[in-house]
Amino acid sequence: MATPSPTPRAAAATSARWLPAVATIVGVAALMVLVYDPWYLNYDARYAILWAHDLWHGFTPEYTADYAPTPHPLQMAAASLTLPFGDDADRAMAVMVLLCFGALVWLVFRLGGELFGAWAGAFAALVVLTRPAIERDAVLAYQDIPFEALIVGAVLLEARRPKRGAPVLIVLAVAGLLRPEAWVLSFLYVAWLWHGSGAGAAQLARWLALAAAAPVIWAASDWLVTGDPLHSLHGTAQLAEDNDRRRSITQVPYWGAAYLAFTLREPLILGVPVGMAFAWLFRRRQGLLVVVVVAAMLAVFAVGPLFGLPLIGRYVRTPAILLALFYGAAVFGWRLLPEGRDRTRWLWIGMAALALSVAFLPRHVELLRGLDRQFARNSHLYADLRDAAQAPAVREAFAACAPLSTADHRPIPYVRLWLDGPPGSVGTVRGGASPLGELFLQPRRTRYAKAFYKENFPAARAPEAYETVYENRSYRVLASPACLARLGGA
Repeated sequence: MATPSPTPRAAAATSARWLPAVATIVGVAALMVLVYDPWYLNYDARYAILWAHDLWHGFTPEYTADYAPTPHPLQMAAASLTLPFGDDADRAMAVMVLLCFGALVWLVFRLGGELFGAWAGAFAALVVLTRPAIERDAVLAYQDIPFEALIVGAVLLEARRPKRGAPVLIVLAVAGLLRPEAWVLSFLYVAWLWHGSGAGAAQLARWLALAAAAPVIWAASDWLVTGDPLHSLHGTAQLAEDNDRRRSITQVPYWGAAYLAFTLREPLILGVPVGMAFAWLFRRRQGLLVVVVVAAMLAVFAVGPLFGLPLIGRYVRTPAILLALFYGAAVFGWRLLPEGRDRTRWLWIGMAALALSVAFLPRHVELLRGLDRQFARNSHLYADLRDAAQAPAVREAFAACAPLSTADHRPIPYVRLWLDGPPGSVGTVRGGASPLGELFLQPRRTRYAKAFYKENFPAARAPEAYETVYENRSYRVLASPACLARLGGA
C-alpha cells in the first residue's frame, strides 16, 4: 500500500515546528553580519581553505608548511564548499560558521529547556549569544563553533532519551573530525551504553566502530598527506613549542580556571555555582549529565600538556557553554518548583543572580565595543594585505622571483592563496623556518600593525640591498637585486 502524501495541514505543522529553529539560526548569523561585517578568517580557517584549494588543484596539502596549524578533516571538507566563491571564499566560510553559531544558540536553548525549563534555556542561550569570547570565535570562523554545536546537540539527544545509542555516537563522530575531545566522549559513552545493558558482542562492536570512526579517519588523512598517522599530534606539539605557548601540567589549574572565567565573565563565575546547587537539590539527574560531560572535557584539557599540547582558551569553550546552562537554572530554575517556601526562596536567589548581569552590563557593553574595534583594526590590516598580494607589481614579481618570504608566519596562508601560489612558494624567515627568498613581505610601522604584531615588531627586516616594488599603508613588498634585474630585463 502506498504511503499517503502529507496533507497541507501536516506540512504546515511541520514547517511551523521548524520555523523557530530556522529563524534563530539565520537571525543570529544575520545579526553578527550586521554588527561586525566579517570577511577575514582566523589562521586555521584560512589554512583550511588553502589546503582545500591545493587538493582540488592537484597538489598535496602542505600540512608541513612553516608554522602550519593542526589540520581538521571536517573543516577542510567544509572549506572545499567555499572554493567556488573565489575571492569571497572568506565570506562564505564566515557565513557557514555564523550559521553554526546560530545553531549553537538554538541548541543551548533546547538543552536548557530540556534540563531546567524553557525560561532557563532561553536565558542560557542569551548568555552564549552575548559572550565576547564566543562571538570572537564565531566571527573569525573558528572550527570550535560547529564543534560546540555538535557537542551540545549530542548532549541534547541523550538528555531527551538516555542511552539513545547510535544517534549520539554519530553526532560525536562528526564532532570528532573537528576536535579530538569528542573521541574521549565517544568511548566514554560506549562504556555507559554497555554498562548494565546486556548488549552482545556484535552490538558492542558496532558502538566501538562508531566511536573509532573519527580518530581512524583523522589518522588516515594525516598518513595519506604526510606519511605520519600522528602528524596532527606531533605538529600541534611542535607548533606549541615554536610559539612558546603554555604547555606545562602545573599551569593547568590556574589557566583552566582563568580561561573559563574569561569566557563566562564575572556574573556567571558567581551564578554558575548557584545553579549547580539548584540542580543538586531539584534536578540532580539532569544536572549530572552536564557535569559529567564538562568534567570529561576539562580532563582532556588537563592531560594535553603530557602529550606536548598547549593550553589554549578555545579548548575550554565547550565546557564553559555547558556551564552557562547552570546560570540559566540559577536565574529561572524557581519556575520548576511548586508554590511554597522553596519557590519563593529560589525566586529571590534567581533575581539576585540576574542582578549580577544587570550590574555588569556597562562593562559587558564596553567589552563588545572593544571587540568591534579589534575587528575593525584587523580588517584594515587584512584588506591591505590582500591589496598587496593582488597588486599587479607584486604578482609580476612573484611570477618571476618566487618564493616570497614573510617577516612573520601569520600572513603565509592568506598571501599564498591570494597570489595563487603552489605549496612551498611562500614561507617565513621567523625562527629560521625557511631561507630568505628573493621577495620579502614586511609590515610597515603603523599603530595598527604594531598593535597586531605586538612584541618584536617587526619580527624581521629585509636586507638593505632589497628595494621596494610595492607598498601601501600597512605593508611593503621588497625584491632582491637579482629579482629586480630579472624584472628589469623582462
